[in-house]
Formats: sequence, C-alpha cells, structure tokens
Amino acid sequence: MLDIVAAHIVRIHVNRVAIQSPTPTTGEALYALANIPKHETLYREIAGEHDDERIPRDETPIHLTKNQRFYSQKGFEIFVNGDEHEIDTKEITYARVVDLYLGQGGTPSNEYLVKYSHGPVENRSGTLAPGQKVKVKDGMRFRVAGTGES
Repeated sequence: MLDIVAAHIVRIHVNRVAIQSPTPTTGEALYALANIPKHETLYREIAGEHDDERIPRDETPIHLTKNQRFYSQKGFEIFVNGDEHEIDTKEITYARVVDLYLGQGGTPSNEYLVKYSHGPVENRSGTLAPGQKVKVKDGMRFRVAGTGES
C-alpha cells in the first residue's frame, strides 16, 4: 500500500501580495510561484527577536501555514580571494569577509589584511580594518591575507 500525503492549499503573502500555494512545497517552487528574480533571496518572517529564515532556492521541503509572510531582498555576488559568494546585506564587515575567507580553508591568525576593489562610488577601493564595514555592490572583490603577526 502506498503512503500518499496530499498537499493542501494555503494562502501566504509574498512581498505583500496574497498567493495560494500547496504545502508542503519546495524552495524552488516557492521562488517560481512568487516570481522572485534570480538576484533576489526569499525570507520567511519570524516573530520575536529571531532572524528571519532564508528560503533556499532548491528542492528543500518548505512547510507553510496559513497567512505566513515572506519577502524578497536583493543579493550581492562578491569575490573573496577569487571565490564567489552571495551575500544579502548592503554592507559587509571586516569580520564577515574574514569568515568567508576562513570558510575556504584559510588559516586562523590574530590579524588579517583585507583590501577591496570594484566597490560602489562611496568606497571604490581601500583597506578594511577590524571593526569597520563598507557598502557592497555586485562584483566587488576582496583580498584577504594574514599579516604574519601572532
């Protein structure tokens, strides 16, 4: 005997527009249903002091409840030491750039030199120091190197 779970239809809101969606669904299907452009990321609003949930654009199962709210936000593709990363904030901190670098197998140390280029008009190029942040744009490049100090 086959176990078949029937999806039912719920009303949700994406970018303040009410739409009907089956639940469960997938992230990919939700992006398509809501016509979210490729350069945007979809988020599920979470009540309280928790971060909103990023919805992956893939086959991850998504369980919906009636009247849930979602919104999309533009993402930015940046490069850290030549490797591409997608971020969803208009600014990036020194710590976040270093975290992206370390995720690529970088060696932890006390200090890093972070240089950037191809930035927006406000900060086309320069050096990013601990505690600082800069505005980002698509294609911005970051170069991270250890200072050799310990």
